[in-house]
Amino acid sequence: MIRLVSTKAKLCRKRRKISTILVVEDEVNIRKLVTMNLRSRGYQIVEAANGEDALEQLRSQTPEMMVLDIKLPDLTGWEILNIMVKDPTLPAGFPVLVMTASLGDANVDLKRYPCVIEILIKPFKTEKLVAMVQRTLGTKRM
Repeated sequence: MIRLVSTKAKLCRKRRKISTILVVEDEVNIRKLVTMNLRSRGYQIVEAANGEDALEQLRSQTPEMMVLDIKLPDLTGWEILNIMVKDPTLPAGFPVLVMTASLGDANVDLKRYPCVIEILIKPFKTEKLVAMVQRTLGTKRM
């Protein structure tokens, strides 16, 4: 059976903006878990395994949101956020969801980082991550 898709339906799909999320995480299993869960809900995911990769990705595109690990092999997530503020060539102003295994990072004064919307403590339930992303981007995806 051939299924015809109307032109109107095609146009609606084209108009629907796909949110791009930059996921910065050095631990492969966690990065894959986060990307798989967000991608399966229709988000476009860009991955970075360390701070320099993240800055390179940010130089080439502006995501709607970033999910950022604090403990990275080369830079901390806090250092990346500081670089973003100081470097006018980098995009800023989009929401950042911070992930950390350190309770000390959970107590950081977020007034210094107004783009940080929340700190997610590892280990976390993927449902909580997805809910935070959906709430932040104003989207509800299956």
